[in-house]
Amino acid sequence: MIKKITLGLTVIFLLSFTLTNNFRELVQEKLSGYIDNYPEKVYVQTDKPYYTIGEDIWFNTYLVNGVNHKRTNKSKIVYVELINEKDSIVSKKQLYIFNTSAAGDFEIKKNWNPGNYMLRAYTNYMRNNEADYFFQKQIPIWDVTKTDSINDIIETIELTSPETQIELQEKPDIQFFPEGGYLIDGLASKVGIKIKDKLNRNITINGVIKDSDNKTISSFKTFQFGLGIVTLIPETNKTYYAAVTINGEEITYPLPKPLPNGYNLNIVNNGDHLVVKVATNNSLGLQNSYLLAHQRGALVFEKLETDANNSYIIKLNTNTLSDGVTHFTLFNSTGKPVCERLVYIDNPEDDAILSLTSDNETPTRRDHVNLNIDLKDKEGNALTGNLSMAITDIDAVGHSSKTENIKTYLLLNSDLRGQIENPGYFFEKENDPKRRYLLDLTMLTHGWRRFIWNELLYQNNEDSITFKPEIGLYISGRTTSKRKKGNISASTRITFMGGFPYQEKKRSDANGTFSYGPFVFMDTMPTILEARIKKFQKEETKNNRLVDIHLDKNYGPSPKVNRKSILKPNMDDQTKITNFIQQSKDIFKINEGFLEEARLLDEVVVTATLKSQKEKRNEELNEKAVYGYPSNRIDMQEYENMETFFILDLIGMLPGVNVVNDTISIRGAGTPSIYLNNIPVELTDISTMTGADVEFIDVLKGVDASYFPNSANGVIVIHQREGADFFAKNIKRKPGIIDFTSTGFYTAREFYAPDHMYGFEEASREDIRTTLHWEPKINLTSVDTSARVSFFTSDIRSNYAIKIEGITDSGIPVYHLSTFEVE
Repeated sequence: MIKKITLGLTVIFLLSFTLTNNFRELVQEKLSGYIDNYPEKVYVQTDKPYYTIGEDIWFNTYLVNGVNHKRTNKSKIVYVELINEKDSIVSKKQLYIFNTSAAGDFEIKKNWNPGNYMLRAYTNYMRNNEADYFFQKQIPIWDVTKTDSINDIIETIELTSPETQIELQEKPDIQFFPEGGYLIDGLASKVGIKIKDKLNRNITINGVIKDSDNKTISSFKTFQFGLGIVTLIPETNKTYYAAVTINGEEITYPLPKPLPNGYNLNIVNNGDHLVVKVATNNSLGLQNSYLLAHQRGALVFEKLETDANNSYIIKLNTNTLSDGVTHFTLFNSTGKPVCERLVYIDNPEDDAILSLTSDNETPTRRDHVNLNIDLKDKEGNALTGNLSMAITDIDAVGHSSKTENIKTYLLLNSDLRGQIENPGYFFEKENDPKRRYLLDLTMLTHGWRRFIWNELLYQNNEDSITFKPEIGLYISGRTTSKRKKGNISASTRITFMGGFPYQEKKRSDANGTFSYGPFVFMDTMPTILEARIKKFQKEETKNNRLVDIHLDKNYGPSPKVNRKSILKPNMDDQTKITNFIQQSKDIFKINEGFLEEARLLDEVVVTATLKSQKEKRNEELNEKAVYGYPSNRIDMQEYENMETFFILDLIGMLPGVNVVNDTISIRGAGTPSIYLNNIPVELTDISTMTGADVEFIDVLKGVDASYFPNSANGVIVIHQREGADFFAKNIKRKPGIIDFTSTGFYTAREFYAPDHMYGFEEASREDIRTTLHWEPKINLTSVDTSARVSFFTSDIRSNYAIKIEGITDSGIPVYHLSTFEVE
């Protein structure tokens, strides 16, 4: 009988061990798949935290692999949106990420309403998850001409102020977080305490823990951010509550009810090492339990317990771990997650050290300053990467080292639901035990992770990939028959006219759908799309062109707006906001006065030589002509009373061009191609055009015409007069062809940087900028390991903040904040 029992236990043990090993392999397989299909993260640095109507928002967007924070090999496109208080997108930029970043800007229109706007950034691939994964930041925008709007917005901003001891007047909202997840009878457990309501968060609250017999077990005290901790060993059949006394009245809060059986996961973070204790009160002990730790999905530690111990302790050195949130999870023998704990790792070996030196240590007003930037690791080796810099007036623009930055976002908030307030506080001082202790309490009271184990282990993640990564632009649509009014397979051809002419052909499928791309081009591109029922032929028949072309929209509808996880700006104090608004009012008055002076100056007649006027005019027209210089040109500005002349009469005036009846030829070439605004047209399409519609006409032949396809016989390009609408209203395209302007990726405008040394306009205009300088693209490469940034100071004697953010090629987030004074 004893042998049978022993044999039975052995079989159970072997079966359980096999199941646990299979589960261990499943976990590792799924984590490996998570890394292969890694999430993406986006961060946006803006030059300031708040703005006024009429200003520009300057920003730089960073896109990285969400696991190692290196360059992502998935998406190349980021959408950045500015959303008003009514959740309407007032401006949207589509940016192409060449490496890890792309610069952009928003022009705050004068007809916009003031309010708390939201800046949101994401990739199409990020839409497979909730909007909590998007980068979202609140941007207050004031109208300096409306006092009421200024006060309304200030009331909604969370102003940070020096810590003050305020007497507790009302019942605080307190939450309790047992370490690992649960209180277990007989097992010592830490319980995190968090004051939820903002009114009482920075007030020191003293209380006690009592059991169901009203016996005091221990006391507690909350610290900064409303955080505290207490330790207790729950007894069987007892419950516990916290008691806080307010104005002589005891207010009680129940703690989570202890479980009779379960597991406990206790971790002590000593900076250079972690002490991990696992315990249980189950009769089978920890046998076949599985403990693992991962950082953003990368496995960093695992332990499969084979003995039936009730507890064990592990010391884990952190010098091999990366900076960021580390997740510890304990699974029982059936593969169920029973305990979890977050720990933040701050490894000094991962730090990027940025040094900033100036050639002008004591700059004065309107002075020239050069800044030299070097970025190195702990060993003194140069680091490569991308950075952006904002220099702002501290008296008007509050910049606190406690607020969100790229380091705190990538390493903290982007891996947690809900915002950690003033996250920069935890990184202001290196190796500060107090800050490390408070950060550990923050981890103890944050119970959410980027993925849920049951979803990761038992769902097919590939099925949830609805939105694919985007690497370029696509021009797509469908072809339909003009006769049958249904989809039809047809030959299609796309032609880009901007830059270097490009042409491609393909046939739409049986459903009439076609797609060209991916393309990468900036701004806009004149585009022609053609379709034929059969093949494209030199001698076209009317029936072959009986095809309609229907284009798809550039991109689908934007995701639904969700403000739940929005990052609100934390300001130093209201005084700086008041200074900013007053300075913005002064800037508004200066700009209004300058525009009035410019208007008066325009009325002054300046006499110039005929030759210089003509040269300037030609330069103007050459800029409009994307193909460069023509072989010959007629400028309608030089001819009077020719508005009623028909286009053939005007073309006949071109040197080297002959017009006989309805036939055009170029001497030494042949019958030319005709283009209107760089779009090919038939002569019959423009036959009714007159001089009133034309600004200038160019003739190109030989090498000059090579910009255009099929240009062996030369090209005549007609440019419409600005404001003329002949092209839109009068040209009736033949069937099977449409022309349009393709929208490419947004190219950021250049930040206006006054030149106080040689600039004429700057010499006569007061300079009181709140953003002194914006440098969105600072590239550090293996060839250029340092960078140099130059700018001029303004007319304001003040202290200025230099904020530099970025990411190294090795995935280290970089944040630097320093100041200088203008005397």
